[in-house]
Amino acid sequence: MASSIDHIVIAVKDLEKSKQVFSAVLKGEFLKETVLPEQNARAAYFLVGDIVIGLEAPLSEKGDIHNFLERRGEGLHHIAFNIDGIDDLHSRLLDSEVKVAGFKECHGLRKELFTHPKSSFGLLLQLMEWEQPFKESLEKRIETLGNE
Repeated sequence: MASSIDHIVIAVKDLEKSKQVFSAVLKGEFLKETVLPEQNARAAYFLVGDIVIGLEAPLSEKGDIHNFLERRGEGLHHIAFNIDGIDDLHSRLLDSEVKVAGFKECHGLRKELFTHPKSSFGLLLQLMEWEQPFKESLEKRIETLGNE
């Protein structure tokens, strides 16, 4: 069961311009900017309340964010939820109509899976189960941004 929203990622074309607009509109606390080599993207993270908002822009014409922008344009890329019992949920989803688009275990950090948008309301959902001390500490989770 989902206990909270962990983070939201918005795909953008121009990271610098998007950071300025985001800061002016939502007044989020800037956390950090980092390169995400696996996604071939650059990300800027903000804290709004207790939710991390990521703005991600492609570094080139390769990678998930670039492909998303080509297909759908700028906008919501995914929502990540904190959950308990991800192994059980993963097994149940494999036996359901919800397509799992990826499952990954980051030892000592978290387990996560993604659902395919075609089977989850047109949204890419990331479901995460953090290990301790990250599970109970937003500050510890923030330290991991871009280091996965």
